[in-house]
Amino acid sequence: MHLLEFHVMEDTEKVYTMYETLNVLDDMLSENGFIRTHQSYLVNAKHIKNVVRCKVILSNGVELSVPKVRYTEVRKKFIACQGEV
Repeated sequence: MHLLEFHVMEDTEKVYTMYETLNVLDDMLSENGFIRTHQSYLVNAKHIKNVVRCKVILSNGVELSVPKVRYTEVRKKFIACQGEV
């Protein structure tokens, strides 16, 4: 298990932690609009502004890198989530 860190946007950004593996959390949250963009990141699709040039741009302006091997899948999932909104 690892110490996972969650950045949650409420009125302000809050950080929560828990011990678990990201794979377990990915399995639990993938059906709820979360996308595994990187070995170390699981992102709520509602907070993704765009996916371009091997990076994810979040609604708060933060940019997260997306490995080339994940880029096509991340982009496909992002587009699918946009269609559901």
